[in-house]
Amino acid sequence: MLVPRPESPVGPRGSSLEPTRERAWHTGLVPERVQRFTVSERAIHWITAFALFSLLGSGLVVGRRGTFHNVMYAWHLASAGVLVCGIALIVLAGNRRALSRTARELRSLDEADRKWLAAVPAHLLAHRTPPPAGRFNTGQKINFLLVSVLLTALFVSGVDTVIAGTHHNLIFGGHKLATIALCVLVAGHLYMAIVNSATRPALRGMLTGEVDRKWARKHYPRWKR
Repeated sequence: MLVPRPESPVGPRGSSLEPTRERAWHTGLVPERVQRFTVSERAIHWITAFALFSLLGSGLVVGRRGTFHNVMYAWHLASAGVLVCGIALIVLAGNRRALSRTARELRSLDEADRKWLAAVPAHLLAHRTPPPAGRFNTGQKINFLLVSVLLTALFVSGVDTVIAGTHHNLIFGGHKLATIALCVLVAGHLYMAIVNSATRPALRGMLTGEVDRKWARKHYPRWKR
């Protein structure tokens, strides 16, 4: 939906709203959606998602003998290769400035994040409004950090399994535990993205790069005032 363009001038080039405002300039209208993610950021997300589901699916059936096992084992290794090489290619050829900004925001945990975590019980039990968040809330930051740690653990333990086999029971057991933990995080992520009505609009940001302006102001007021 579009509303009449206010009298304020178009923002400087390079701002997160520049592509949308460029389109609106010729129509005299300002869109009610704002850009949240660039193409490079969305590409990182989706290549990780598709490769992860491929790894989980093939990993569940690896271990059986015969041709089927060999095919799934090769598929499993290829999925890991696509994940690592795909992310590296996007980082090298994509919008490194946007990717660096996003990584920096997701890694940073400050006093506002501690307040957000402290308010979680009241938010869940009494439905109180959580403290204002920036472009990412504390839950999303923690999810990113945990997924990064688990993917690293899976990669390291997976390389050991490829080289030494499953004889290192402790390392292979860690591989399985990391897989289970990652499945829990993915299930929670899917619930928030698809099922939960309050956070479901965020999915548009990963599909088109844009989200509703009013929704952004409500859920991420430190990002969009």
